[in-house]
Amino acid sequence: MLRVLAPAKVNLGLWITGKEPDGYHRLVTLFYKIPLYDEIWVRPWKESQVKCEGIRSTSDNTVFKALEQLSRYVGKSLCLKIVIKKRIPVGAGLGGGSSDAAAVLNVANRIFNLNLSVEELMEVGAKVGADVPFFILPHRAAIGRGRGYDLEPIDLHIEGEWLLIFPNVSVPTKGAYDLVDRMGIFTPPEEAERKLARLVDAIKRGHGSLPLENDFERVILDRYPAIGRAKDLLLKWGWDAVMSGSGSSVVGVGGDRLGLPTGKLKVWFWREL
Repeated sequence: MLRVLAPAKVNLGLWITGKEPDGYHRLVTLFYKIPLYDEIWVRPWKESQVKCEGIRSTSDNTVFKALEQLSRYVGKSLCLKIVIKKRIPVGAGLGGGSSDAAAVLNVANRIFNLNLSVEELMEVGAKVGADVPFFILPHRAAIGRGRGYDLEPIDLHIEGEWLLIFPNVSVPTKGAYDLVDRMGIFTPPEEAERKLARLVDAIKRGHGSLPLENDFERVILDRYPAIGRAKDLLLKWGWDAVMSGSGSSVVGVGGDRLGLPTGKLKVWFWREL
């Protein structure tokens, strides 16, 4: 079997700028891949099978959808046996399911000699989920606009210490957007672009604090106190901190102190050189 790794992502900035007539939301966001990976084993098979450790796999999960959409795109049935060892928490705002789907699209392209371009794979991925095209990109970072898959790759590297906290609660993405709609939490597009430019400039300068921001925090932190406590913990330890995606993970950048978290928190620490 062929082994591939599917990385997690964080949103270092995320602003919700509006809602489309069909119900989809418009965003401005800065995606950044981090060294936390699902491990995926793949081989051709007579029928598609997906086994995900600790999670019940059904025909509507992202990996099945990815194979289905790719088969439709190329006009023939593509079947793989897939075993996923999950390390990226589910419902954590880290894009684990989307990353798994993107990894399978990339590996299927190689296994079946489809010779599809990155752009074609991204087109397929967009039909599976809004975050999937980002994971198909070979770039570490990208700006996402619109529904999130209007992507602008950007050359960014953030050196220093990183900390990720998963407070062992999951936030349903649909529920998070429902809260946004109910409370009318939107950032005007021009303001979102200004905030994005300020964040990118701060990262490129490479010193000082980063203006990390996420509109979802305005509706999530009060309703999920464990997430708020995780962010407060990072701020207390001296980190720039922000919740990723619609939650529930919180990422810290540029700190120099690691405290001892209490409760049912999962913590990852790494250093970018």
